[in-house]
Amino acid sequence: VKIFDDAKTECDESHIRVFEDKVIYSLIDTYSQWVDDDKADLENSIFKEFTPISKFTFLKGYAFRNNNPAVFGIRVDVGTLRQKIAFTNKSGKKIGNIHSLEADGKTVQEVKSGEEVACSVQNVTIGRQINEEDVFYTLPTPSEAKQLLKKYSHKLSSEELETLNEIVSIQRETNPVYGY
Repeated sequence: VKIFDDAKTECDESHIRVFEDKVIYSLIDTYSQWVDDDKADLENSIFKEFTPISKFTFLKGYAFRNNNPAVFGIRVDVGTLRQKIAFTNKSGKKIGNIHSLEADGKTVQEVKSGEEVACSVQNVTIGRQINEEDVFYTLPTPSEAKQLLKKYSHKLSSEELETLNEIVSIQRETNPVYGY
């Protein structure tokens, strides 16, 4: 069946997918492929909204400002680190949220494993809440940790999965149902 030009225009404007093929089997295959692609796109968009799993270290000798905000150098050891993400120390105590990340004098949105950047954090004092050479972890919510462990572990690298398991074990010391 042919589609009228105005109907085709309306479908394009409304983002409606129309399947056309002369052979029914090809039509079914095309539709099945579209469904699979749509599910994968949905899964990817949900995964991108989660707190990224990351482990990072406060570099010795790179304390630029002690407070309001504290600015210090970090190296990302595992995963990807983004701005506005909560983080915790090795004992599970929430330190704060990463206010901004800066590389070569420019603000960056995210930092990958192995990169070294300056990090600023509000309401933290270097020498009190944090010290040089401290190791920190991003802090996903309990529901995010559960979904990452159950549904999305295949999207994490082996290092990120190991780091997530470290985060979960640290958090379960204070909250036994974290990630369940």
